[in-house]
Amino acid sequence: MFSNARSFKYVTIFLALCLVSTVPSCLFVKAPEEKSANNDVELSPQPTIEMSDELVRSQAGDMIALLPNDWLYVDAKLEVSDDIIAVAVNPEYTLSVVFSRLPSGAAIKEAHEAEGLLGLARVAYNKHSRKTAGGTNLVGTYTRVELGTREFGLYAFNIGEGAMRTRCAVFSSTLGHFYEFALVPLNITARDIPADPDQEAIFNSVLATIQY
Repeated sequence: MFSNARSFKYVTIFLALCLVSTVPSCLFVKAPEEKSANNDVELSPQPTIEMSDELVRSQAGDMIALLPNDWLYVDAKLEVSDDIIAVAVNPEYTLSVVFSRLPSGAAIKEAHEAEGLLGLARVAYNKHSRKTAGGTNLVGTYTRVELGTREFGLYAFNIGEGAMRTRCAVFSSTLGHFYEFALVPLNITARDIPADPDQEAIFNSVLATIQY
């Protein structure tokens, strides 16, 4: 029998990976919703919460990031997606961060060449819309943000009519690889999910540590 902690980990992995990976068994529900994009957002280049020295690193070494203090790595060695780089959860198992590599197919390269990070964000959201069985709703707009000399394409979505918002950031490395970082709320325990401003602070703080 698995311990409760290990059981939580496996549930967390399943939920997080179903949201942010190209799982073949998920079903197409509806076409993505197109919204205008805001190109003039600038975020703080420094984290606003305490970060750990736990390093997330891509296999090619062209992307690194830090996790928030006390967050736990989850063993993501499941037959779900080879594109997953790392999965971690907060101590309460109410939030998960997922780092993944976006497939470098012709469509995503063309979108990036045509629209830059906004095009990359559109393609990434389209992937979630196709692969999420419950359907997705784009929240707000696709946005390009600057953190010092780095740039990211941001977007967020809800699953179905739920209020839990998954925040995503996409970017292109110096080696030409495409990556996505996502903050995923997890409704798998009796504990309250952190308030939206706290989630925003966590997302922006991890984003501030990403180097590519």
